[in-house]
Amino acid sequence: MKIIQWILNHKKILLIYAPAALFLLLFTYSFIIYVEWRSDREAAMNKLARYKTLIDRTEEMKKGYPYSRNEVETGAKAVDIPTRIYDRNGDIIGEFFEEKREIVPLDFMPRSLIEGLIASEDRDFYNHSGISYWGILRAMVKNVINFRIMQGGSTITQQLAKVLFTDMERNLKRKIYEAYCAIEIEKYYDKQDILLMYLNLIYFGNGSYGVESTSKMYFGVSVRELDIVETSMIIATISNPAIYSPLSNLNNSVVKTKRILQSLIETGYLKNSDPEKMMKEFSRKWQIVYQNKQAVSSRIGSFIYSSYRINRAPFFVEKIRRELAERFGDDTLKKGGLSVYTTIDGRKQDIAVRALRNGVMAQREYHVKVSKSIKNQDNAIREYEKSLNIEGALVSIDPFSGEIIVYVGGYELTSNNQNDNVYQIRRQPGSSIKPLVYAAAIEKKIITPSTIFIDQQVQFEKGYSPQNYSKEYLGPVTVREAIVRSLNTVAVMILDKTGYDRIFSYIQDALLLSSDQLDERFGRTLSFALGAYEVSPLESAVLHSLLVSGGEFIIPFGIKQVRDYNGDIVWDHEKEVSEKVADIRSKKGKLIDPGAARITISMLEGMKGKGSSTAWLIKKYGITFDCAGKTGTTSNYTDAWFVGYNQDMVTSVWIGNKTGSVSLGSGRSASGIAAPVWAEYAAGVYSANSPPQFPVDMDGLTSETICLDSGEVAGRNGECPDTGIQYYYSGTEPGK
Repeated sequence: MKIIQWILNHKKILLIYAPAALFLLLFTYSFIIYVEWRSDREAAMNKLARYKTLIDRTEEMKKGYPYSRNEVETGAKAVDIPTRIYDRNGDIIGEFFEEKREIVPLDFMPRSLIEGLIASEDRDFYNHSGISYWGILRAMVKNVINFRIMQGGSTITQQLAKVLFTDMERNLKRKIYEAYCAIEIEKYYDKQDILLMYLNLIYFGNGSYGVESTSKMYFGVSVRELDIVETSMIIATISNPAIYSPLSNLNNSVVKTKRILQSLIETGYLKNSDPEKMMKEFSRKWQIVYQNKQAVSSRIGSFIYSSYRINRAPFFVEKIRRELAERFGDDTLKKGGLSVYTTIDGRKQDIAVRALRNGVMAQREYHVKVSKSIKNQDNAIREYEKSLNIEGALVSIDPFSGEIIVYVGGYELTSNNQNDNVYQIRRQPGSSIKPLVYAAAIEKKIITPSTIFIDQQVQFEKGYSPQNYSKEYLGPVTVREAIVRSLNTVAVMILDKTGYDRIFSYIQDALLLSSDQLDERFGRTLSFALGAYEVSPLESAVLHSLLVSGGEFIIPFGIKQVRDYNGDIVWDHEKEVSEKVADIRSKKGKLIDPGAARITISMLEGMKGKGSSTAWLIKKYGITFDCAGKTGTTSNYTDAWFVGYNQDMVTSVWIGNKTGSVSLGSGRSASGIAAPVWAEYAAGVYSANSPPQFPVDMDGLTSETICLDSGEVAGRNGECPDTGIQYYYSGTEPGK
């Protein structure tokens, strides 16, 4: 009662004088801050204008624009810039950086993103002039009703001002200063500009600024490819990335995303939709695992390549990142502004990525199709699981210099799939090893392309009896036909006659193996001729490069030079490799006789003709340029290989199950799985300009047009329906 009586006795003080004094103090304080704002205004608005220029640039280019912190934040350190990775043509193919920043134009912004932002953050956005008094009142009421902070009263314009012009501290001064900024922004920029600046600039946690970088970080794709739930999850992060980011607190993020969907319904943006159903589909798509109704894990944010602003060669860039971090340190790599010049050809890399993904996806879809036709549920599940583990690799190198031209280490680089199949796996190469077996025999002059063997069931030492892929035997065949048709029996006969010394010297010298390493990895057994011992796709490309280069030793490498921020060379890797290669070449000489190499390639050019399992691909892709190659299918159809040759490039393709010895399916041979990947890739690479021809004049060699069925020179002994040009050592040409 005394308190009530005191209030009644001091009504004027409480209801008039105190509020007036408080208002006067607030007005005076606001005026002081306004004076401060006026002194800062020109610099602040100039800063905003520079940022708007970046926005306009993306609108003109109609594509994203990566920017560094110092382009917007004037207080940033000039040396805090990313390391850029360049391809051989000077185009950027990757960047390492501490912060992910990328501006994209309005065309990239899904409608659901804009609507979700307005529904959850500022429902009066299109009606206010920087400050929403109704929004402040509504937020206060909602927060009081729920006894906790459910909603803020800041407009989108105020939030933009806060990010650009304040120290982000939660206090009255910042809120007043922010309000002046917001009113000024609304005077000079329309609503569309404000939305674009806001969505491209705000922080989403984990070093990511703007919706484009965040979309790539969360979902691995550009923001323009997102659906409603995905954009809602991005919007859900805005209010507090530490609490609502799916990378730091998945369950909070999922709950907040549901609230964003509900806000879209409340505001009329989302009609006739069931948020629960949408979230179930979203959970299935991103493999969200729930325990006790709490989201505990998912595939969201599993994209390693999203750690880079630009990354056209994810596996290659990740590989050299490790090399550079070891040499220069991780801090220098992210902030030191290094320029890394590589051997990769960006255009060819893009073509290779598409070709390999198409090939891997075709095999994955095959397993899915088979699983649907299996009635036994357990067997159907096992078949479907195979599809999840299908992987591949594609690598192209210059056979003369060792420069890596294209490097695709797998279908996709994610936190769950970091294995680089180009060099980290070793698998049996199957028949793709046969060209080296034939080359060794030709070099020792044990065979010529026209030598006749009897293709039949043969039993060798210790009862070894190889079978042909077709389980059929052709009788008398030429060596050329035997390699084109990939006859196993003939390959084993040739190795049995030739021995192991010559071919093992190729492998040891080309791969720089010690004698112990050679013995550990490769056994002196006749099954070697059928690819029973494992190599990596990169090693395969190096070995086959011997045939194109005429035996030149190479070291495959991807980094040419590294320069610092001032443009000074801090690592000349190309020079180091060249000096080492020159030293080994001076000691070893040619690792294979150039004549034997050219003769072998001329046989492998038969892949384009009758009897070859790849002839259909040549026709399908309209390949008319010089090319040669060899398929390889391992036992039980476990691994599929194709090694393709052009005069300026050797390409190795592998597709298989990443878990190991799992069949790709009965009859799923390399000619239908790996060879199409090479054909699509090669056709794309040489669509405008054909590669150089294989050598046509070589000392010690002669070329003849021969009958392909008999191996005889065409025209000497009657007509023959199919002919081809074949090289021989001079004096070993066929004829009677």
